[in-house]
Amino acid sequence: MNNNKQTEKEIQEKIKKVDGAMAQEGMPLTKELKQRIYNCIIGKSSTEIERKKILEKYRGIYG
Repeated sequence: MNNNKQTEKEIQEKIKKVDGAMAQEGMPLTKELKQRIYNCIIGKSSTEIERKKILEKYRGIYG
């Protein structure tokens, strides 16, 4: 058994903490952003992949 595996409750708590910190700055997370964080935590994606997607999206819009 993998001892590094996080429970669903632990993952949701991490996302909740990030959302709380961002909300204090006036930038609460959207459902989409929460899902991206979740995907990175569970290994479905990575921060590098998600960063690349965002950069490509906004480069397409703003050049």
